[in-house]
Amino acid sequence: MNETIETQMLDALELFHYAYRFRQHQFVLVLDDGARLEQLMLDIRVLYSSHIKIVILYRADQSIGDCLDRWGQRGYRFHHLASQLPEQALEVLGRERDWEEVAVIGLDLSSDQEAEALTRQSLQIAKTLGADKVFFLGEQKGLSLGDRFLSHPRPDELESYLNHDTPLSMAPSRLRIMIAEARCSGIEIIILEAKSGTLFEEIFTHRGSGTLLTEDYPNVIRLGREGDLTDLLMLIRHEMQQGSILPISEESIAANIQNYFVYTVNAAIVASATLIDYGDSAELAKFCTLPRYQGKGRARQLAIQMIERAAELNKDYVFALSVNPKMWDFFLGLGFEETSREELSQSWQAQYDFSRPSKAFKKSVANGKVAC
Repeated sequence: MNETIETQMLDALELFHYAYRFRQHQFVLVLDDGARLEQLMLDIRVLYSSHIKIVILYRADQSIGDCLDRWGQRGYRFHHLASQLPEQALEVLGRERDWEEVAVIGLDLSSDQEAEALTRQSLQIAKTLGADKVFFLGEQKGLSLGDRFLSHPRPDELESYLNHDTPLSMAPSRLRIMIAEARCSGIEIIILEAKSGTLFEEIFTHRGSGTLLTEDYPNVIRLGREGDLTDLLMLIRHEMQQGSILPISEESIAANIQNYFVYTVNAAIVASATLIDYGDSAELAKFCTLPRYQGKGRARQLAIQMIERAAELNKDYVFALSVNPKMWDFFLGLGFEETSREELSQSWQAQYDFSRPSKAFKKSVANGKVAC
């Protein structure tokens, strides 16, 4: 098959996969600046075409009517209320109405001039609607600490910053409101830059785009199962494209899915690796973690569980290979020792491409030695 066509089809599969996952879910978009709606219209059209229920909120003292008129004439349906008190907005949204329309509501916050008003009222509306996600779209790419971008900070991490007056790229009072609501209601809150492509990348790709604020979700490691196939394929293909891991077919993933260890956050797969049996030894391979969830120790936890499983299976040793210097340090940190590839299992050597510039690492698990 033509590689370009195959790549295009896999890209389409990723889009359809996420679109199906969020079909008929309720998302709330909150605009810090209503004038930026025009820049987001293509993203909104993708959400609209994916049958995601959308409510757009903005301050009523901003004008977006011309933008909606233009797009309405092109066939996109909006239910626009230019000036509503928050309680009026809830009443309108709570009625039976045509969910094929995009609800766009200007919130009248004239009696409440605090900078946090739009944040607080929007989250209250989202909670009442039972929204799954709330997107705050403004000037910033997301939340940052100096030059460090915070893609998915833990709630306790943020609390520590706020308690020590650490300078962040968002007003502390506003951020506290978001953290409290994420913890209270479980709504996912995403801080994004209001520009074309950010909503699409955040919702429909594995990468994410802005800063995700959540409560402490259940974190579970389990073995792979048939229903995980598409998620694993989407997770692994991007590492293959970067050359970090050797190519593997969908058929191979499906045939060996019970040997995959997956790390789930709130039931969503965010990291995976596989344990491959070579008789007296086993290989730890195909480590993949979604960008947003990297650097939090999840790959290490997967590795420890696979090492323990190898010991239960009475393997003499486990081994791993990588072309990535970060992974070399990763395996050394788990107690592996660098070794010659020629010292590894003969059945493994028989199928390996030795022209690949990888380093090999080995760790004994004989007699149940699994200390990491």
